[in-house]
Amino acid sequence: MAKEMYAFSRLKDALSRTKSLLWPPEWGVWLRLAVVALFVGGGSSLPNVFEYRFDGSDFAAGTAGVFPDVAPMVVLGVVALVLAIGLLWMFISATMQFVFVDMLSTGDIRIRRFFGDRLGKGARLFLFEIALVVVMFLAIMALVFMLVGFGGTGASTSFQILALRPVILVAALLFGLVFLLTTDFVVPIMIRENCGVIAGWRRLIGTIASSLWQTVVYVIVRFVLGLVAAVVRAILVILALVVIAIPFVLVGIVLLATLQENLMMLLALVIPYLIIAIPVALLIAVPFITFFRYYALLVLEGLKPECRLLPE
Repeated sequence: MAKEMYAFSRLKDALSRTKSLLWPPEWGVWLRLAVVALFVGGGSSLPNVFEYRFDGSDFAAGTAGVFPDVAPMVVLGVVALVLAIGLLWMFISATMQFVFVDMLSTGDIRIRRFFGDRLGKGARLFLFEIALVVVMFLAIMALVFMLVGFGGTGASTSFQILALRPVILVAALLFGLVFLLTTDFVVPIMIRENCGVIAGWRRLIGTIASSLWQTVVYVIVRFVLGLVAAVVRAILVILALVVIAIPFVLVGIVLLATLQENLMMLLALVIPYLIIAIPVALLIAVPFITFFRYYALLVLEGLKPECRLLPE
């Protein structure tokens, strides 16, 4: 008899649990999960750095003077503020990973109940993620400097950097895999065994070593399902945004016809539009993030039964 393949056998249970939690809809549950989606990635995407076009102008002298009228301290202040907000966002996101698992494992969909208790583990995960980003950045920069040199310019340099794209892509995929396994498996292991990130990874490596094929199949299935879900979610979000935009466009046309010189009134419509559109996009993400988190927890349960967190 063939051994059960958890990546396939746990799909039905994940769908069933997602439907049980979200249907019939309770708006309190959906809204809290929408807040979770805001931080765990259900409503955002990363820029595609591989679509950047390198040319000689990237290394041209004088590019630092693009904003000659802006005081350097102002620029540094803005950069520091953006960096601080980004780090705070990452910290909350790391903590929310644990809160999300707690909510699904207990059936109590309340953020405040778990958030304070998970700040410590969130801080550990946050530092681990920062370390991964730094290591990836340093590795790529070291590779670039080894092949190009510190003073290289011109067409040959641009060609060499373009040639590095496949290497950078592979590195990004490897680090993305580490992030995925950390979120899907290490986070629940940390909760179940009350350990840190490194200890959680040690336990996961032992599990992967004994169930390598199961893990490989899970990663492949998870990747394919993630692509399909991203396309479906994008279509739903675009349709919702278009529908929401219709009354704002009609109002804008009326304002443009009556107040032709007051274009600021048109720009003011963007704010209420975003106030409506962003929550709707996050609500659309709720079933997707819920399914994938249930799915990961159920597969981990198969790989490592002692790490079962979901009720029967």
